[in-house]
Amino acid sequence: MSKYLLKGGTVVTFVKGEDKPRVYKADVLVEGTTISRIEQNIEPPQGAEVVNCENKWIAPGFVDTHRHTFMAISRGAHVDITLSEYVLKSFWTVQGSLTPEEVGIGTLAGCLEALSNGVTTILDHFNTAHTPAHADAALRSVLESGARVIWALARQSSATRVFPQPAFENEVATEKWQREKVKELGANGGNLRPDGRVTLGLAYDISWQGPIETHKEWLDYARANSVKLVTAHVSGNTTVAAWRDGGLLGQDVLFSHCNHLGHHTPADEEAWAALKESGAAVGATPVNEIGMSYGNHVAFDALERGVKVGLGADTSTVASGDMFMPMRMALQWARGRQIEHRRKSNVKTPLHQQYTTADVFRLATLGGAEALNLSHLVGSVEVGKRADLLVFDADSVNLAGAQNPVASIVMNAAAADIETVFVDGEVVKRGGKLVRDWKPVAAELRARAQDVSKRWPEDKLEETWKQWYETYGPPVL
Repeated sequence: MSKYLLKGGTVVTFVKGEDKPRVYKADVLVEGTTISRIEQNIEPPQGAEVVNCENKWIAPGFVDTHRHTFMAISRGAHVDITLSEYVLKSFWTVQGSLTPEEVGIGTLAGCLEALSNGVTTILDHFNTAHTPAHADAALRSVLESGARVIWALARQSSATRVFPQPAFENEVATEKWQREKVKELGANGGNLRPDGRVTLGLAYDISWQGPIETHKEWLDYARANSVKLVTAHVSGNTTVAAWRDGGLLGQDVLFSHCNHLGHHTPADEEAWAALKESGAAVGATPVNEIGMSYGNHVAFDALERGVKVGLGADTSTVASGDMFMPMRMALQWARGRQIEHRRKSNVKTPLHQQYTTADVFRLATLGGAEALNLSHLVGSVEVGKRADLLVFDADSVNLAGAQNPVASIVMNAAAADIETVFVDGEVVKRGGKLVRDWKPVAAELRARAQDVSKRWPEDKLEETWKQWYETYGPPVL
């Protein structure tokens, strides 16, 4: 059993039931997969590796509640487009053509990107499960990466054509093998690694098609086969109401985005109430939601209504794979909206900011763990929890002199400031570099990304988008 003593650091963490973070000097002992002691002046046990944490901050690993790791194969491709463009330029076109090898290297690169950025837990919404080979390639990469992942296989088929209308001609065969795959993967209680670091989820974005009874049967089947969590892309109250009325909601449900619930209509408030009463959660991804014109994020709307909520990076096709950007965007956009409201309503500026860096630090750690039903394992630095830990260099160029670790992790830090990353007590980043050799991953990713770009040059995608837009207008999402 491996042992690590993190010596002389400053622990930075939220603890369940407390409104403010704890920041205090202590040593942290990791034995095997678990945090076994947090005290001052711990003597190194026999065989323990001592990690000097003087002038360093020991924080929980970040928890991402919505990400498509495979999309690292198209990194940066969607930074200047809307969600509607994405559907035509990627979802109905590029993604359907990806090979298992391209999906596999994209997934591995996406998971390693997360780990390098201190994201130790990921809800991976895998919506490119075209064939069993695609699913197997993605899962192999997840397992190989060392990340803690809820791997959510998507129950949907890829588009076989776009014009004159989108067609999904492989749906019958796809539904069959996906049903069989869920049963196969759920055989070990939903644990895709024996130690439970990777578990089975289900992504279910097709509930708008056909009778709700069909979807209830599928979700009942998935739950009976040990699916740990069900996730779906959701925009507004109609989907929430359909899941509520159809008996699909539950504590194991997480809806990503939910931007239209920020309009606060009576129907929206009914949807919020349904989420709270059922114990369902929301995964907010502020950077791409605002950048791709989904709508404004609802992280604080959820918090204020008692709904579990976390943050996510979503996809590296739009932004970086860290949690620093989502935390900053969530906070500063909410503050900006308040300023606008006060000016329009002639409301007095308050004594203090309503939303703080501590709020978003919690969303990116313990709040995300609560949303994924993993807060008994991760999300905080506490004795008995799994050792998913980050060690920040507080003497770095970005952090030196900072007196408020929580504020500076949120507003000043970058991946370069994270010296060490533990997942389940295993060191996956040391000395500021991934333990896994990144060079061969980068070489294969670059080559396969170039292959994808050759098949789908920008002018071809733009022509497809313009043809759709001029014929039908933007897709209704």
